[in-house]
Amino acid sequence: MNTVLFVCIENSFRSILSEELFNAKAPEGWHAESAGVNPGVAINPAVKDLLSEVGITLPDRVPRLVTPDMVSRASRVISFSCLDSCPIGAKGKGEDWEVPGASGKTRAQLCEIRDELSRRVDDLIRNYCSTKEMAQI
Repeated sequence: MNTVLFVCIENSFRSILSEELFNAKAPEGWHAESAGVNPGVAINPAVKDLLSEVGITLPDRVPRLVTPDMVSRASRVISFSCLDSCPIGAKGKGEDWEVPGASGKTRAQLCEIRDELSRRVDDLIRNYCSTKEMAQI
């Protein structure tokens, strides 16, 4: 199973949204996980509503810490302004998506962030996952 690991600081908004959007669209043989370099205490409550609006149910969960094992198992690491803070090995597998966090954003801006993440996930699946999948056949 190929894994995409989404990492942000708190694992409470962008990485969770990206993980769930990816898993809803993932090609066979792929899945996503998410974690944070300094996990928060709870998932941002807006995430549940933002995902629900696009037909995705967020399971009950709490933010979790990114570990070296998670990075080593990942085929690809996507970070949100924290790639330098990830465990060793993430840089060689990763890229940084410059997408703003939720702090101080209006509801409309949060929807725009979700939609931008959805577009980026689509591009990732189309340009990376499909290529890697084809190379393994």
